[in-house]
Amino acid sequence: MADLTKEEIVALGHAVGLEIQDPELSEVTCSLNALLEALDGINPPELENIEPLPIILPPR
Repeated sequence: MADLTKEEIVALGHAVGLEIQDPELSEVTCSLNALLEALDGINPPELENIEPLPIILPPR
């Protein structure tokens, strides 16, 4: 996954009602990209080949 740009971070913040401005923008951009990179590491590609199991709920 490509790193998010500062413009994308500002747009995401605006979408949820946050105004992110300098100097916090640089820190938020770095932190969010680091988080996304870490999350990408816990999603191994082999999981895409596993079929999901149906959820069977007990009768009420």
